[in-house]
Amino acid sequence: MEKAADSIQTLLKEKLACYQQLHLVLKAEKKAIGNIDLGMIWETTRAKKDLIGKIEELRNNILVVCRNDFPGMDKKTENFSLGALVHALPLPNKSKNDIRQIKRTIDKEKDIVANFIKANQIQVKKHLSIVDNIMALIGNNPAQARYTGKGMVTQGGKSNCLFVAQV
Repeated sequence: MEKAADSIQTLLKEKLACYQQLHLVLKAEKKAIGNIDLGMIWETTRAKKDLIGKIEELRNNILVVCRNDFPGMDKKTENFSLGALVHALPLPNKSKNDIRQIKRTIDKEKDIVANFIKANQIQVKKHLSIVDNIMALIGNNPAQARYTGKGMVTQGGKSNCLFVAQV
């Protein structure tokens, strides 16, 4: 049992390391979005995809260890969740407490990652709306309201309009 607990602990530590790396990648992505550095954005996208693949692989490896070393675990955990897994593990308290601590740290890191994902999505939408407005101005879209040089909003297709009005 201790060997299985050590295996699970090792896999969870690797999973935590992946989430910490994902956190750093998302931080770099946020900077790249702000700088509109498309090359870096593509690099972070590839890195995120690789890390997510590794996290899924580690999750499957944890399930394999549980199935091999703890027959009947499948019945105790209908859906895989780390919390349900830790609760269902038939281990002594010392081993379970160590695994619980790593699980809590993973949960904190997941929250940080989720917040970065939300912030980056908002930042992308903001930058895309700016680009969209610039393209509408360049394309001289007559249907969109525009500001004239005198600061008046027009709906017509005036060619001397400076800015697109935000609706």
